[in-house]
Amino acid sequence: MAARGLSGGLPLFSFKGIKVLLHWTFLLLPAWIIGSGLVSGEPWSEVLAQTGLVLIVFVCVVMHEFGHALTARRYGIRTRDITLLPIGGVASLERMPEDPRQEFWITIAGPLVNLVIAALSFTAIALTGISLFFSDVLLGATSWTNVLMFVFTANLSLFLFNLLPAFPMDGGRILRSVLSMRMSRERATRIAAQVGRLFAVGFVIGGVFLGAPFMAFIGVFVFLAAGAEARSVRQKALLEGITVGQVMRTRFWAMPSTARVQEAVDELLAGGDSTLLVMEGDHLRGLLTREELLAAVAEGKSDLLLNGLPLRQPQLVAPEASAHQSYQRMVLEGHPILPVVSHDRVVGIMELENLAEYLQVMQARSGRR
Repeated sequence: MAARGLSGGLPLFSFKGIKVLLHWTFLLLPAWIIGSGLVSGEPWSEVLAQTGLVLIVFVCVVMHEFGHALTARRYGIRTRDITLLPIGGVASLERMPEDPRQEFWITIAGPLVNLVIAALSFTAIALTGISLFFSDVLLGATSWTNVLMFVFTANLSLFLFNLLPAFPMDGGRILRSVLSMRMSRERATRIAAQVGRLFAVGFVIGGVFLGAPFMAFIGVFVFLAAGAEARSVRQKALLEGITVGQVMRTRFWAMPSTARVQEAVDELLAGGDSTLLVMEGDHLRGLLTREELLAAVAEGKSDLLLNGLPLRQPQLVAPEASAHQSYQRMVLEGHPILPVVSHDRVVGIMELENLAEYLQVMQARSGRR
């Protein structure tokens, strides 16, 4: 579960308006299983059986992520998509809830789905014959019972693993939500991130000494993700009560729509920004990025007027708008900048680089205090 999505993915299906995507890196997992099996001389039937069991696990992972997504929907939080990666699934929520109780239930819903699947598998095994559960599944158990045993074991493992307080995994988010009921969200995140990093170091050390590179990889991922989440929450705390007007740039690159592409490129080479505001008088016609200008030159359109190019129609924001909410919109919707408009006039722009500099100044001031 994450508040931001991943870029790219092969669409598999959609349920309740939530797309399930297959990231290209996921294909490395079955390729590795098949390659390892063939190198070790295993028969094709065994290789395909192992691949099938892995796919069963990922079906359970998808159901786990839908547990997060559908619970989030009850609190009015949309999920853009669910992306399958070799290390698991990621449900890209449009935002994380600020209410710690909502975060608790949204987060714990995923592991509870795995617990329910494990319980259903156990029940099915019991109906088949409880003695088979306590016996060696390779001696007398049917292939169907073997599959049920695998589903039971896999989901119980997923349930327990996801409860580890390794922030930002589910267990770490549960820890953060519980702490947030007693302290500020920023402090709770900082504590959860520190606990998560300890677990991450343990994963890396365990992976190295046990010869389990996958465990070490998870440790590195958790360590980096915990730091990124903590910085994000710290950023939100710094931007609390800050408006766009306080963080916007009042000096920006703008040219009339009747200027030619070559003129814009000349200004770019002289030190223009990465995004150009194309103006018609005091009104904004649209945006052109540096890449779009260079593409126009490559296509032989240097003498074309700027209004002859397809212009981006940006989202506009008012100076009184929340800086943090505007920042989230930029990241989630992929806007290079947000033009700031007051009384139908562009008075500035909001961009990520300038916002980062503003936050550095704020942190420096808070450090001095």
